[in-house]
Amino acid sequence: MKSEKILVTGGAGFIGSHLVENLTNQGHELMVVDNLLSGKKQNIEHIISDNLFFDEIGSEEILKKIKHFNPDICFHLAAQSSVVISVEDPMLDFEHNILQPLQLIRTLLSTDCKKFVFSSSGGTIFGEPDIIPTSEIDFAGEPESPYGISKKRLNEFIELLFSNKENTTYSILNFSNVYGPRQDPHGEAGVVSIFTSKMMNNLEPTVFGDGEQTRDYIFVQDVVDALLLSSTIDEDLFLNIGTGNETSVNDLVSTLKSTIGYLGEVKYEPKRDGELLRSVLDNSKAKKVLNWEPQYSLESGITELVNWLSA
Repeated sequence: MKSEKILVTGGAGFIGSHLVENLTNQGHELMVVDNLLSGKKQNIEHIISDNLFFDEIGSEEILKKIKHFNPDICFHLAAQSSVVISVEDPMLDFEHNILQPLQLIRTLLSTDCKKFVFSSSGGTIFGEPDIIPTSEIDFAGEPESPYGISKKRLNEFIELLFSNKENTTYSILNFSNVYGPRQDPHGEAGVVSIFTSKMMNNLEPTVFGDGEQTRDYIFVQDVVDALLLSSTIDEDLFLNIGTGNETSVNDLVSTLKSTIGYLGEVKYEPKRDGELLRSVLDNSKAKKVLNWEPQYSLESGITELVNWLSA
């Protein structure tokens, strides 16, 4: 990948900071924006110091700076990322996951940006899926949460707005449940990091529901690899990025217990609104189009996470 001018929104976040680290190592010129809603300064300040802005992507000042920067590629990862918060405050979700991104896209359409890469949500946009693993065409009605609805609507806006822009293509990547270093172990989202941190500190993790709900857990570097590969392809892409492996929360707990050596109990509480029973992605299209596949097993990824939390 030759040196490019690259904008990363949400670059101080969990996934965004890993992406910025990879792009910096490749020698690209970066502009990074993060409002610190869920991102953290310490994730990024050791990586980049110039062209780093802690502000809203929809602010007038930032939009002017983006237009002046005139990126070749934009990776859009900034988002309100909690399903629970989206249920409690759908207007906040709407502001951060639809309105501000649309302002960003409008600005990018007036620049020379040739590739827009959007991090969507494979775990929410398909609704409660009838087909497991779920492919890119297996929509089962509307999403179960405002978060899923906003991600799905923005996908549609991206397809509409960029379809009329010559020499510009988009990549929409539907991530399964991403985990790894820099994921907040004290937040609401990110069950792997939350459970790992609690068990390492000999605290009871809380499972919402009976624990038989399933997810597709993918390590953060595998996601970053997919983001980078998708940015080099000069065509519109809509791809699922997951492992294709279905893991119940109870199985996750067992894997964590054996890896960490946790001997304590697990607490069970009622299922939360907006959460799916089963979610696992068919990644066969991404494997073919990107020549990509996950390199980390759940066990090896958890080991990396444990090492980071122990540091």
